[in-house]
Amino acid sequence: MNLTIAAFWPPPPHETTAARYREIADAGIDLVITGNYLNDRVILRHALARAEEAGLGVLVASDPRVDVLMRDLDTDPAPLIGRVVEDYRPFQSFRGLSLMDEPHAGQFPRVAAGVAAVRAAGALAYANLLPSHATGPYDAYVGEFTRLVRPDVLSFDRYPFLAGGFDEDYLADLATVREHARRAGLPAWMYVQTLAYDRHREPSAAELAWQVNTALAHGYTGIQYFTYWTPDPARGEGFQPALIDGDGAPTERYGIVRDLNTRWLRPVAAELPEWTSVEHAGDALVGRYGERLRFVCNARFDQPVEVTLDGITEAFDPATGTYAPCGTAFTLAPGAARLVR
Repeated sequence: MNLTIAAFWPPPPHETTAARYREIADAGIDLVITGNYLNDRVILRHALARAEEAGLGVLVASDPRVDVLMRDLDTDPAPLIGRVVEDYRPFQSFRGLSLMDEPHAGQFPRVAAGVAAVRAAGALAYANLLPSHATGPYDAYVGEFTRLVRPDVLSFDRYPFLAGGFDEDYLADLATVREHARRAGLPAWMYVQTLAYDRHREPSAAELAWQVNTALAHGYTGIQYFTYWTPDPARGEGFQPALIDGDGAPTERYGIVRDLNTRWLRPVAAELPEWTSVEHAGDALVGRYGERLRFVCNARFDQPVEVTLDGITEAFDPATGTYAPCGTAFTLAPGAARLVR
């Protein structure tokens, strides 16, 4: 699997340093999605240079020229998009442009024109979708976006861990976006909730793993962390510490995500061929990869589950990169997963 692990909301301008970008890379992340006041050409080029030194890619999501073009101007986007891409193309870290976050259906034609312009300029064209609770019929919303816009990846966000419980429609959105990506032959990307904010609680280690593993069971090839750095309190929404707190100190979840990425997600993804389907088996999700591999995920983040799969003979050990004999019955901890064949 060609896996992308991304961090949204990187260090702010005064913390855009070589050391900070090495810290991102050390967490097993390979793509930075900009924001956090990196919103002019000068600081974005500086961030691209620091990312290049650390071996990271950058998806520019905060160039104000693109924001104005996509929201306010009734003009052909191609000339300005071309100039924006040329400003960043000299950097090996530059991957592409994010054109709009969470567009509503009426904005799809404008996003489509922007995507065409970015693609013509030779860069990745990206826009991230709303969740179903903000759109009306979700199958129609995602289908229309896919048909009209044809981005290079199909991405969405929905943050399931609520202050009062769990968002029960989360897995349905995960499945809907993945199905439309499959039909269109597009990679599917999703966002992982890392922090507490307005009406959402801080996820546990098991809940972080659950978000990643349910996505992998569904064949997602892009894992995007929301957020990496803690957003400024002045932005509102009551953001609590993320992977890096507002003073720049790594939180416990930085270490959890680093280990999740480097000791589990990367080794497992390297084993996975093309995804074909996912099915429910009791309280487990079973993703099919190729003819022999099954990615088995506990569909519960709050309790262990007993799994029995006929025909299983070996399980993958990410610590050694090898397969060892196993039985057809095994226990998965809350949010955990296992790769078997």
